[in-house]
Amino acid sequence: MEDSFEKLALNPYMSELCQTTSAIRKMDAIASEMEQKHGKGCIFNFSLGNPRVPPPEEYDKIMIETIQDKDFFLPHGYASNVGDKPGREAVAELFSKLQDVKISYKNVILSSGCAGAINIFLRSILSVDDEVIIPSPYFLEYPFYIQNYYGKSVFCKTKFEDGWQINKEEFEKCFTARTRCVIINSPHNPTGIVYSDETIKMISKICENYMKKFGRTIWILSDEVYCRMVRPGKKPYKIFKFYKFSAISYSVSKDLSLPGERIGALIMNPEIQLCERNIHALSIANEFLAIYPPNRLHMRALPKLLKHTSNLECYTECQEIAEETLKKLNIEYIQPEGTFYIFPKIPDGIDEMAFCKTMVKNFIVVVPGSAFGQEGFYRMSLCLGPETVKKAMEQFEIAYKKTLEELGNNKKKKEIEIKENEKCEKKHEILDPQDKNVVHSN
Repeated sequence: MEDSFEKLALNPYMSELCQTTSAIRKMDAIASEMEQKHGKGCIFNFSLGNPRVPPPEEYDKIMIETIQDKDFFLPHGYASNVGDKPGREAVAELFSKLQDVKISYKNVILSSGCAGAINIFLRSILSVDDEVIIPSPYFLEYPFYIQNYYGKSVFCKTKFEDGWQINKEEFEKCFTARTRCVIINSPHNPTGIVYSDETIKMISKICENYMKKFGRTIWILSDEVYCRMVRPGKKPYKIFKFYKFSAISYSVSKDLSLPGERIGALIMNPEIQLCERNIHALSIANEFLAIYPPNRLHMRALPKLLKHTSNLECYTECQEIAEETLKKLNIEYIQPEGTFYIFPKIPDGIDEMAFCKTMVKNFIVVVPGSAFGQEGFYRMSLCLGPETVKKAMEQFEIAYKKTLEELGNNKKKKEIEIKENEKCEKKHEILDPQDKNVVHSN
C-alpha cells in the first residue's frame, strides 16, 4: 500500500515529465559522464547555450562600485515587484535605441531572466485553452511555459528551403477563435537566422486581421535575448514599429555573459494606452508566481552594465570557423545571422538519434533537431571561444566521417538482411506444400 502512495505523490502531469528529460540537458549530462570516464577536455560539448566568453572587463569594477555606494539604501533588501527604478530606466534607454521609439521606465518590468519575463507575460494574458502560435523549430521550453497556464501550443512549421522564414499560408492555418498570442524569437534559437522585415510585416498584418475577425486581442511576444548578438551589417526588426499589441522579453544572459544572475525584463509597447495596467498585472504575476525581480545590486548596476557587452564578435568568429568545416564536409546549413548557434542538416536516410549518439561516441556532443520540433537536423552551440572551437571542429571532422561510415555500413547491412529475408519468403512460397496459393504439379 505504501508503495502505491509513493507513486501517487505527484500529479500525473509532473509524473509524466519525470519520465523525460530536456534533450539539451540530457546531452550535456552525457558530455559530463564522458569527461569523467575519459578525462577533462576529451569531449567537445556543443549542447548547452552557456556562454564561456567572460563578462565585460568593466563588470567587476562596476559591481565593486555598486557595493561600496554608501547612498545605496538596503542593497540586500526586498525590491519593488516591478523592479528598482534605475534598472528599469536603463532597460528603457537600451530598447528606445534598439526599437527607435521612446520608451519610459513605466513600460518596463524586471524579472528573473528572460524565462521569468515570458512566464509572467503568459500568466497575465492566457485563459484556459487559449492558443499560442510558435514557429517551428523553436526554443524547447516555450510549450512548457504555455502549459504552465493551461494554454495550448500551436506549431507553425518553417522550412529549411525558405531559410527558416515564416510562410504566410502555413501561418494563417494556425489561427482559430482561441488564438491569443504569437511567440517569435529573433535572432533565432536554434537556427541563428534573423526574421526579415518582410516576415514581421506579414505576421503583424495577419494578426491584425484575425484580431478584428475574432474580436479579441492577439499579442506578439518577441523573445529578443540575442538582440545585440547579430552579425556585422545585420539589423534586427523593430516589432514596436510594426505591431501595437507587442511585448519584448530580454535578459543579459547572453550579451553580458551573466546567465546565472537571472537579470531579465519584459518591455511593453508604449503605444498601448493601458500599458501601466498591464505592467501592474505583470507585477502581480511576478509576486504570486514567486519569480520576482533580480537582486538589487545588479538592478542598481544596470545603468552602467548595459553600456557594455561581452566580446560578441568572437561568436561570429566561432560560427565562421564552424562553417569552414561544414562546407568542407558538404554539410547543408542556413548561414546564421546572429546568436552563437548553427543548425546543420543530417544527410538523408540517416536516423537523427543514431547520428547524435554515434557522434557522442566520437567525442562530439550535439543536440538532435527533434528537441526543437525539427527532425533531421542538429544544433551546435558555439559559445566555447574561437580557440576551443578550432580544436573542436578538427575533432568534429573526424567524428562526422566515422559516424557516416558506421551508420552507412549499418544501413547496408540492414538492406542486405531485408533482401535475404525477401528471398527466403519467396523460396518459402515456392516450397511450402501447405500454401493453398501455390500450384503443385502431380
